[in-house]
Order: sequence, then C-alpha cells, then structure tokens
Amino acid sequence: MQFKVPQNIDMQDKIIGPLTLTQFFYLLFGGLVIYILFNKLVLNGYNFIFFILAIPIGFFSFAMAFLRVQDRPFPSFFMAFVQYLRQPRARVWQHYRAPETRSPKPDNSKKTKTAEKKGFDTIKVNELAKTLDSPLPRESDEQK
Repeated sequence: MQFKVPQNIDMQDKIIGPLTLTQFFYLLFGGLVIYILFNKLVLNGYNFIFFILAIPIGFFSFAMAFLRVQDRPFPSFFMAFVQYLRQPRARVWQHYRAPETRSPKPDNSKKTKTAEKKGFDTIKVNELAKTLDSPLPRESDEQK
C-alpha cells in the first residue's frame, strides 16, 4: 500500500485567496484603522492629516503581511527591534561571588593562629611599590 507524503509542511495554508490567515488579519486591521481615520478626519475636513496618518499605517500593515527581512517575516523582525529598544544598551558588570564551601578544618591550632596573625606588612609593600615605580632599564644600558 502506498501513501502520499505531504510536501511543504512548513508553509502556512492559503485560506483567503492567495493570503494566509495572518496576512489577511494584518491587512484587515490596517484597513479598519484607515477606515476609522477616514470617518473621523476626512468627513470633518482634515484631509491633510488623514493622508499623513493613513499612508504610514497602510505601509506598515502591508509590510507586516508581505515583507521579509533577512529571510524572516517582518513581524518577528519588528518584535526583535522593539525588544532591542526597550532593553538597556549599557552593560553593568556585577561582581559575582561564588558561595564559599567549607571544608572540614584540621585540629592543628598552630596553623590557624599563624594564619590569623599574618597581616599587612608595610615594609614589604613599600619595597614592592619602589620596584614597580622604578623606570625600566633602557636597551642601551642592557647592551653595555
């Protein structure tokens, strides 16, 4: 027995003429907004404002329905753009400290006492600062 294997299963179904259901709703929504603007503005004498608003709305609804950016549908590109605008662009470094895991301590009290007594040695720090602040030897001095 042979069966037909469906082809192009990743494509959306064409429901209304050559349009998919989502394309139809994008165009329907844009047309409804333009129709409402027409009833509110043109009939009250604001023709210029109607055209200023209707043309970008028409282009936007057309782009949402048909335009593809880098082989991706425009709605996903537009949502990524909106998400980019909403997120902060400056990254702030936050220091992360891993939780300390305590290992069982040995009973040697001498080792813990010496570790506690070890402190800040100003003499060693001053010597280290002098060596770091001293200029590097020149190449001509090294060759002599």
